[in-house]
Amino acid sequence: MTPYILSALGGYILGSIPLGYLLVKFRARVDIRTSGSGNVGAYNAGVVTGSTAVGIAVGLLDAGKGLAATIGAWLLFGTFWPVALALLGSVIGHIAPVWLRWKGGRGLATACGGFFAVGLGFIIVWCTLWAACKWQKLSIVTSNVIATVATPIVLVLMPSGVVETVTTSQTSSDEFRILAFCLSAVLLWSHRDVLKEFREERES
Repeated sequence: MTPYILSALGGYILGSIPLGYLLVKFRARVDIRTSGSGNVGAYNAGVVTGSTAVGIAVGLLDAGKGLAATIGAWLLFGTFWPVALALLGSVIGHIAPVWLRWKGGRGLATACGGFFAVGLGFIIVWCTLWAACKWQKLSIVTSNVIATVATPIVLVLMPSGVVETVTTSQTSSDEFRILAFCLSAVLLWSHRDVLKEFREERES
């Protein structure tokens, strides 16, 4: 039990480091939580500062948190589920950081960074679906939600051999699919405001 707790807790601590908030505060002397969408992620950082470079930098830093959490868990424990919990912990930490009173980002960049150490299958499928949504001229957040919902479903429908081919860790396709569903659930939680707007629009 200890490896799982340590991995999840360590991932959360790394993920909760408010790098986007600190960078925007340093660069623009602005509290990103009270500007733009109030999100502390890469997209809002670019909007608030008016700098694409800052947005990219925040995205890379956020991805680095997920990557550091998963690599650390691999080095310490060397098995799949501690690494998976470190990834989930880092994404939750980014979404609900204790240092910013639980108001963080959406966790997409952090998840992407973590999956570079766990398996590229999720990233490949998610990015393909997101690009298809954008090609249909959907908004960024709508594309985020659709890709997040559909990715684990696509991974289930894909042959196990294909899933394992794009999995960098030594794990079964079923374990990877379980992680994909759990991670997608966390990411959808971070988009709950968007989902609420969708529901209200359908009811009106």
